[in-house]
Amino acid sequence: MNEVKTILAFDTSCDDTSVSLVRGETILVNVIASQVELHKKFGGVFPTVAKQAHLENIEPSLLLALKRTGLTLEDVDAVAVTVGPGLAPSLEIGLTFAKNLAKKLKKPFIAVNHIEGHLLSPLAKRQTRKIIEAKASKKTHQKKVKFPVLGLVISGGHSDFVLIKNFGEYVRLGFTIDDAAGECLDKIGRMIGLGYPAGPVIEEFAKLGDAKKYEFPLPMTESRDYNLSFSGMKTFARNLISKIEQEAQEQGKIGLDKQTIYDLCASAQYGVFRHIMHKLDKILAKENIKEIWLGGGVAANQTLRKLLRFKANQHGLVFKAPYSKKLCADNAAMIGVVAAKKLERGEVIIGPRAIAKVDRQPRWHVGEELK
Repeated sequence: MNEVKTILAFDTSCDDTSVSLVRGETILVNVIASQVELHKKFGGVFPTVAKQAHLENIEPSLLLALKRTGLTLEDVDAVAVTVGPGLAPSLEIGLTFAKNLAKKLKKPFIAVNHIEGHLLSPLAKRQTRKIIEAKASKKTHQKKVKFPVLGLVISGGHSDFVLIKNFGEYVRLGFTIDDAAGECLDKIGRMIGLGYPAGPVIEEFAKLGDAKKYEFPLPMTESRDYNLSFSGMKTFARNLISKIEQEAQEQGKIGLDKQTIYDLCASAQYGVFRHIMHKLDKILAKENIKEIWLGGGVAANQTLRKLLRFKANQHGLVFKAPYSKKLCADNAAMIGVVAAKKLERGEVIIGPRAIAKVDRQPRWHVGEELK
Protein backbone atom coordinates (compact mmCIF):
# COMPACT_ATOMS: atom_id res chain seq x y z
CA MET A 1 0.00 0.00 0.00
CA ASN A 2 1.16 3.50 -0.88
CA GLU A 3 0.25 6.84 0.63
CA VAL A 4 -1.83 8.77 -1.88
CA LYS A 5 -1.00 12.37 -2.77
CA THR A 6 -3.33 14.89 -4.34
CA ILE A 7 -2.08 16.26 -7.67
CA LEU A 8 -3.43 19.42 -9.28
CA ALA A 9 -2.78 19.03 -13.02
CA PHE A 10 -3.11 21.34 -16.03
CA ASP A 11 -3.07 20.72 -19.76
CA THR A 12 -3.11 23.43 -22.44
CA SER A 13 -1.13 21.60 -25.09
CA CYS A 14 -3.45 22.41 -27.99
CA ASP A 15 -7.03 23.72 -28.06
CA ASP A 16 -8.62 22.34 -24.88
CA THR A 17 -8.08 23.93 -21.48
CA SER A 18 -8.14 21.21 -18.84
CA VAL A 19 -7.72 21.12 -15.06
CA SER A 20 -7.84 17.95 -12.98
CA LEU A 21 -7.40 16.77 -9.42
CA VAL A 22 -5.96 13.26 -9.15
CA ARG A 23 -5.09 10.89 -6.33
CA GLY A 24 -2.73 8.21 -7.59
CA GLU A 25 -4.56 6.75 -10.58
CA THR A 26 -7.96 7.92 -9.34
CA ILE A 27 -9.56 10.89 -11.08
CA LEU A 28 -11.38 13.14 -8.61
CA VAL A 29 -12.39 15.65 -11.29
CA ASN A 30 -11.46 16.36 -14.90
CA VAL A 31 -12.64 19.74 -16.21
CA ILE A 32 -12.28 20.36 -19.96
CA ALA A 33 -13.11 23.68 -21.63
CA SER A 34 -13.42 22.84 -25.33
CA GLN A 35 -12.52 25.28 -28.10
CA VAL A 36 -13.97 23.29 -31.01
CA GLU A 37 -16.58 25.92 -31.90
CA LEU A 38 -13.90 28.64 -31.97
CA HIS A 39 -11.77 26.80 -34.50
CA LYS A 40 -14.46 25.37 -36.80
CA LYS A 41 -14.32 28.33 -39.19
CA PHE A 42 -10.56 27.82 -39.60
CA GLY A 43 -10.89 24.10 -40.31
CA GLY A 44 -8.24 23.45 -37.67
CA VAL A 45 -6.63 24.93 -34.56
CA PHE A 46 -5.60 28.58 -34.93
CA PRO A 47 -2.74 29.12 -32.40
CA THR A 48 -3.39 32.75 -31.42
CA VAL A 49 -7.09 32.07 -30.89
CA ALA A 50 -6.24 28.99 -28.81
CA LYS A 51 -3.82 30.96 -26.66
CA GLN A 52 -6.36 33.69 -25.88
CA ALA A 53 -9.05 31.13 -25.02
CA HIS A 54 -6.66 29.29 -22.67
CA LEU A 55 -5.91 32.59 -20.97
CA GLU A 56 -9.63 33.19 -20.42
CA ASN A 57 -10.52 29.60 -19.43
CA ILE A 58 -7.75 28.40 -17.14
CA GLU A 59 -8.66 30.16 -13.89
CA PRO A 60 -12.43 29.49 -14.17
CA SER A 61 -11.61 25.83 -14.92
CA LEU A 62 -9.47 25.63 -11.79
CA LEU A 63 -12.21 27.17 -9.64
CA LEU A 64 -14.76 24.73 -11.08
CA ALA A 65 -12.49 21.75 -10.38
CA LEU A 66 -12.07 22.82 -6.75
CA LYS A 67 -15.79 23.44 -6.37
CA ARG A 68 -16.73 19.99 -7.71
CA THR A 69 -14.37 18.20 -5.33
CA GLY A 70 -14.84 20.40 -2.31
CA LEU A 71 -11.06 20.70 -2.03
CA THR A 72 -8.96 23.82 -1.59
CA LEU A 73 -5.51 24.68 -2.89
CA GLU A 74 -4.16 23.86 0.55
CA ASP A 75 -5.22 20.23 0.01
CA VAL A 76 -2.93 19.96 -3.02
CA ASP A 77 0.39 18.13 -2.54
CA ALA A 78 1.94 18.99 -5.92
CA VAL A 79 1.24 20.98 -9.11
CA ALA A 80 1.75 19.36 -12.51
CA VAL A 81 1.48 20.65 -16.06
CA THR A 82 2.08 19.63 -19.66
CA VAL A 83 5.39 21.12 -20.79
CA GLY A 84 5.35 19.57 -24.26
CA PRO A 85 4.92 18.54 -26.98
CA GLY A 86 2.23 20.84 -28.29
CA LEU A 87 1.55 24.30 -29.69
CA ALA A 88 4.05 26.72 -28.15
CA PRO A 89 1.56 29.57 -27.54
CA SER A 90 -0.89 27.17 -25.88
CA LEU A 91 1.76 25.47 -23.74
CA GLU A 92 2.92 28.87 -22.50
CA ILE A 93 -0.42 29.66 -20.82
CA GLY A 94 -0.68 26.45 -18.80
CA LEU A 95 3.01 26.38 -17.92
CA THR A 96 3.09 29.99 -16.70
CA PHE A 97 -0.09 29.57 -14.66
CA ALA A 98 1.07 26.31 -13.04
CA LYS A 99 4.55 27.63 -12.27
CA ASN A 100 3.18 30.74 -10.59
CA LEU A 101 0.72 28.65 -8.58
CA ALA A 102 3.38 26.15 -7.45
CA LYS A 103 5.64 28.99 -6.31
CA LYS A 104 2.80 30.76 -4.52
CA LEU A 105 1.68 27.59 -2.72
CA LYS A 106 5.29 26.45 -2.12
CA LYS A 107 4.41 23.04 -3.56
CA PRO A 108 6.55 20.64 -5.62
CA PHE A 109 6.28 21.26 -9.36
CA ILE A 110 6.08 18.39 -11.89
CA ALA A 111 6.79 18.80 -15.61
CA VAL A 112 4.93 16.22 -17.71
CA ASN A 113 5.28 15.02 -21.28
CA HIS A 114 1.91 15.12 -23.05
CA ILE A 115 2.54 11.84 -24.92
CA GLU A 116 3.43 10.11 -21.66
CA GLY A 117 0.01 11.28 -20.48
CA HIS A 118 -1.69 9.50 -23.38
CA LEU A 119 0.45 6.42 -22.79
CA LEU A 120 -0.67 6.12 -19.15
CA SER A 121 -4.29 7.26 -19.72
CA PRO A 122 -5.56 3.62 -19.72
CA LEU A 123 -4.50 3.41 -16.05
CA ALA A 124 -6.86 6.17 -14.93
CA LYS A 125 -9.67 5.01 -12.65
CA ARG A 126 -13.12 6.34 -11.84
CA GLN A 127 -13.72 7.42 -8.27
CA THR A 128 -15.91 4.71 -6.72
CA ARG A 129 -17.17 4.25 -3.15
CA LYS A 130 -14.36 1.77 -2.51
CA ILE A 131 -11.78 4.26 -3.72
CA ILE A 132 -13.33 7.08 -1.68
CA GLU A 133 -12.93 4.98 1.48
CA ALA A 134 -9.31 4.24 0.57
CA LYS A 135 -8.76 7.94 -0.07
CA ALA A 136 -10.05 8.79 3.39
CA SER A 137 -7.43 6.52 4.90
CA LYS A 138 -4.74 7.92 2.56
CA LYS A 139 -3.98 4.37 1.35
CA THR A 140 -4.68 2.58 -1.91
CA HIS A 141 -3.89 -0.69 -3.68
CA GLN A 142 -2.58 -0.63 -7.27
CA LYS A 143 -2.90 -3.56 -9.63
CA LYS A 144 0.51 -4.71 -10.84
CA VAL A 145 1.37 -4.03 -14.48
CA LYS A 146 3.12 -6.70 -16.55
CA PHE A 147 6.03 -5.04 -18.33
CA PRO A 148 7.11 -4.57 -21.04
CA VAL A 149 4.02 -2.84 -22.40
CA LEU A 150 3.44 -1.64 -25.95
CA GLY A 151 1.80 1.77 -25.89
CA LEU A 152 -0.04 3.09 -28.95
CA VAL A 153 -0.74 6.82 -29.08
CA ILE A 154 -3.10 7.37 -32.01
CA SER A 155 -4.43 10.93 -32.31
CA GLY A 156 -4.80 13.93 -34.58
CA GLY A 157 -1.24 15.02 -33.89
CA HIS A 158 0.61 11.80 -33.08
CA SER A 159 0.83 8.17 -34.16
CA ASP A 160 3.46 6.41 -32.06
CA PHE A 161 4.42 2.90 -31.00
CA VAL A 162 6.21 3.17 -27.64
CA LEU A 163 7.86 0.40 -25.67
CA ILE A 164 7.13 0.96 -21.98
CA LYS A 165 9.82 -0.91 -20.04
CA ASN A 166 8.64 0.57 -16.76
CA PHE A 167 7.07 3.81 -15.60
CA GLY A 168 9.43 6.54 -16.78
CA GLU A 169 11.34 4.20 -19.12
CA TYR A 170 10.20 4.63 -22.72
CA VAL A 171 11.57 3.76 -26.16
CA ARG A 172 9.93 5.00 -29.36
CA LEU A 173 9.73 1.95 -31.63
CA GLY A 174 7.92 3.65 -34.47
CA PHE A 175 6.11 6.84 -35.42
CA THR A 176 4.44 8.54 -38.35
CA ILE A 177 6.90 10.14 -40.76
CA ASP A 178 4.28 12.59 -42.06
CA ASP A 179 0.61 12.95 -41.05
CA ALA A 180 -0.91 11.39 -37.96
CA ALA A 181 -3.74 8.86 -38.26
CA GLY A 182 -6.35 11.20 -36.82
CA GLU A 183 -5.17 14.07 -38.99
CA CYS A 184 -5.46 11.85 -42.07
CA LEU A 185 -9.05 10.88 -41.24
CA ASP A 186 -9.97 14.49 -40.46
CA LYS A 187 -8.61 15.72 -43.80
CA ILE A 188 -10.33 12.97 -45.78
CA GLY A 189 -13.53 13.84 -43.93
CA ARG A 190 -13.19 17.47 -44.97
CA MET A 191 -12.69 16.39 -48.60
CA ILE A 192 -16.02 14.58 -48.34
CA GLY A 193 -17.59 17.66 -46.71
CA LEU A 194 -18.01 16.42 -43.15
CA GLY A 195 -16.72 19.59 -41.47
CA TYR A 196 -14.32 19.89 -38.51
CA PRO A 197 -13.49 17.75 -36.65
CA ALA A 198 -14.43 14.98 -39.09
CA GLY A 199 -12.98 11.94 -37.29
CA PRO A 200 -16.01 11.18 -35.06
CA VAL A 201 -18.38 11.62 -38.03
CA ILE A 202 -16.31 9.21 -40.12
CA GLU A 203 -16.59 6.62 -37.34
CA GLU A 204 -20.39 6.88 -37.30
CA PHE A 205 -20.78 6.89 -41.10
CA ALA A 206 -18.36 3.96 -41.42
CA LYS A 207 -20.89 1.78 -39.58
CA LEU A 208 -23.26 2.27 -42.54
CA GLY A 209 -20.69 1.69 -45.27
CA ASP A 210 -18.72 -1.05 -47.01
CA ALA A 211 -15.13 -1.04 -45.75
CA LYS A 212 -13.99 -3.06 -48.79
CA LYS A 213 -15.70 -0.86 -51.40
CA TYR A 214 -12.59 1.22 -52.11
CA GLU A 215 -9.17 -0.33 -51.54
CA PHE A 216 -6.88 2.23 -49.93
CA PRO A 217 -3.13 1.57 -50.35
CA LEU A 218 -1.16 -0.19 -47.61
CA PRO A 219 1.97 2.00 -47.15
CA MET A 220 5.54 1.02 -46.29
CA THR A 221 5.08 -2.73 -46.67
CA GLU A 222 8.71 -3.14 -47.77
CA SER A 223 10.21 -1.14 -44.89
CA ARG A 224 11.71 -3.13 -42.03
CA ASP A 225 11.04 -0.50 -39.40
CA TYR A 226 7.86 0.16 -37.43
CA ASN A 227 7.20 3.66 -38.81
CA LEU A 228 3.89 4.79 -40.27
CA SER A 229 2.90 7.01 -43.21
CA PHE A 230 -0.57 8.37 -43.95
CA SER A 231 0.03 11.13 -46.53
CA GLY A 232 -0.37 8.70 -49.45
CA MET A 233 -3.86 7.81 -48.22
CA LYS A 234 -4.90 11.47 -48.41
CA THR A 235 -3.65 11.69 -52.00
CA PHE A 236 -5.46 8.47 -52.88
CA ALA A 237 -8.68 9.79 -51.29
CA ARG A 238 -8.44 13.11 -53.12
CA ASN A 239 -8.01 11.41 -56.50
CA LEU A 240 -10.73 8.86 -55.74
CA ILE A 241 -13.26 11.49 -54.68
CA SER A 242 -12.47 13.56 -57.78
CA LYS A 243 -13.02 10.51 -59.97
CA ILE A 244 -16.32 9.62 -58.29
CA GLU A 245 -17.60 13.19 -58.57
CA GLN A 246 -16.63 13.36 -62.22
CA GLU A 247 -18.43 10.10 -62.98
CA ALA A 248 -21.49 11.36 -61.09
CA GLN A 249 -21.48 14.58 -63.11
CA GLU A 250 -21.32 12.62 -66.36
CA GLN A 251 -24.43 10.74 -65.22
CA GLY A 252 -26.23 13.98 -64.45
CA LYS A 253 -25.82 13.68 -60.68
CA ILE A 254 -24.41 16.28 -58.27
CA GLY A 255 -21.71 15.49 -55.71
CA LEU A 256 -21.54 12.32 -53.62
CA ASP A 257 -24.67 10.42 -52.62
CA LYS A 258 -25.17 9.21 -49.05
CA GLN A 259 -24.16 5.59 -49.60
CA THR A 260 -20.99 6.65 -51.43
CA ILE A 261 -20.07 8.89 -48.49
CA TYR A 262 -20.69 6.00 -46.05
CA ASP A 263 -18.55 3.67 -48.20
CA LEU A 264 -15.75 6.25 -48.45
CA CYS A 265 -15.76 6.69 -44.65
CA ALA A 266 -15.71 2.95 -44.02
CA SER A 267 -12.97 2.33 -46.60
CA ALA A 268 -10.78 5.23 -45.38
CA GLN A 269 -11.10 4.16 -41.76
CA TYR A 270 -10.32 0.55 -42.66
CA GLY A 271 -7.28 1.68 -44.68
CA VAL A 272 -5.86 3.74 -41.80
CA PHE A 273 -6.41 1.01 -39.21
CA ARG A 274 -5.10 -1.74 -41.53
CA HIS A 275 -1.80 0.15 -41.76
CA ILE A 276 -1.57 0.41 -37.95
CA MET A 277 -2.38 -3.29 -37.52
CA HIS A 278 0.17 -4.29 -40.19
CA LYS A 279 2.95 -2.55 -38.27
CA LEU A 280 1.63 -3.89 -34.97
CA ASP A 281 1.96 -7.44 -36.31
CA LYS A 282 5.62 -6.77 -37.07
CA ILE A 283 6.24 -5.48 -33.56
CA LEU A 284 4.50 -8.40 -31.85
CA ALA A 285 6.51 -10.85 -33.98
CA LYS A 286 9.83 -9.43 -32.75
CA GLU A 287 9.30 -7.73 -29.39
CA ASN A 288 8.54 -9.35 -26.03
CA ILE A 289 5.26 -7.64 -25.15
CA LYS A 290 2.99 -8.44 -22.17
CA GLU A 291 0.29 -5.79 -22.48
CA ILE A 292 -1.04 -3.40 -25.15
CA TRP A 293 -2.27 0.06 -24.12
CA LEU A 294 -4.12 2.49 -26.37
CA GLY A 295 -4.32 6.26 -25.87
CA GLY A 296 -4.93 9.44 -27.87
CA GLY A 297 -7.97 10.97 -29.54
CA VAL A 298 -8.51 8.09 -31.97
CA ALA A 299 -8.51 5.69 -29.00
CA ALA A 300 -12.19 6.66 -28.63
CA ASN A 301 -12.90 4.84 -31.90
CA GLN A 302 -14.66 1.56 -31.06
CA THR A 303 -13.58 -0.16 -34.27
CA LEU A 304 -9.91 0.45 -33.46
CA ARG A 305 -10.45 -0.82 -29.92
CA LYS A 306 -12.09 -4.02 -31.20
CA LEU A 307 -9.22 -4.65 -33.63
CA LEU A 308 -6.61 -4.19 -30.91
CA ARG A 309 -8.54 -6.22 -28.35
CA PHE A 310 -8.84 -9.09 -30.86
CA LYS A 311 -5.11 -8.88 -31.64
CA ALA A 312 -4.22 -8.86 -27.94
CA ASN A 313 -6.42 -11.91 -27.34
CA GLN A 314 -4.74 -13.73 -30.23
CA HIS A 315 -1.38 -13.27 -28.55
CA GLY A 316 -2.60 -13.84 -24.99
CA LEU A 317 -1.92 -10.21 -24.00
CA VAL A 318 -3.73 -7.77 -21.74
CA PHE A 319 -5.42 -4.88 -23.57
CA LYS A 320 -6.18 -1.54 -21.88
CA ALA A 321 -7.76 1.68 -23.11
CA PRO A 322 -9.18 4.77 -21.32
CA TYR A 323 -12.53 4.17 -19.60
CA SER A 324 -13.95 7.44 -20.97
CA LYS A 325 -13.80 9.31 -24.29
CA LYS A 326 -12.80 12.39 -22.30
CA LEU A 327 -9.59 10.59 -21.34
CA CYS A 328 -8.83 9.92 -25.01
CA ALA A 329 -8.89 13.59 -25.94
CA ASP A 330 -6.35 16.03 -24.51
CA ASN A 331 -7.00 16.29 -20.77
CA ALA A 332 -5.32 17.08 -17.46
CA ALA A 333 -6.39 13.85 -15.73
CA MET A 334 -3.84 11.79 -17.66
CA ILE A 335 -1.23 14.43 -16.82
CA GLY A 336 -2.10 13.96 -13.16
CA VAL A 337 -1.69 10.17 -13.42
CA VAL A 338 1.81 10.62 -14.88
CA ALA A 339 2.63 13.22 -12.23
CA ALA A 340 1.62 10.80 -9.46
CA LYS A 341 4.12 8.25 -10.82
CA LYS A 342 6.84 10.90 -11.07
CA LEU A 343 6.10 12.08 -7.53
CA GLU A 344 6.55 8.50 -6.27
CA ARG A 345 9.98 8.44 -7.96
CA GLY A 346 10.92 11.84 -6.56
CA GLU A 347 11.02 13.45 -10.02
CA VAL A 348 9.88 16.88 -8.86
CA ILE A 349 11.16 20.42 -9.12
CA ILE A 350 11.32 22.36 -5.86
CA GLY A 351 12.04 26.02 -5.17
CA PRO A 352 11.08 29.22 -7.07
CA ARG A 353 14.39 29.51 -8.96
CA ALA A 354 14.33 25.93 -10.23
CA ILE A 355 10.65 26.20 -11.18
CA ALA A 356 11.23 29.48 -13.01
CA LYS A 357 13.82 27.81 -15.28
CA VAL A 358 11.36 25.28 -16.68
CA ASP A 359 10.44 26.21 -20.25
CA ARG A 360 7.94 24.86 -22.75
CA GLN A 361 9.15 22.02 -25.02
CA PRO A 362 6.95 22.02 -28.18
CA ARG A 363 8.90 19.09 -29.74
CA TRP A 364 9.63 17.06 -26.62
CA HIS A 365 9.65 13.37 -27.59
CA VAL A 366 8.61 10.85 -24.97
CA GLY A 367 11.65 9.15 -23.43
CA GLU A 368 13.84 12.24 -23.79
CA GLU A 369 15.14 14.16 -20.78
CA LEU A 370 13.57 17.53 -20.03
CA LYS A 371 15.85 20.26 -21.39
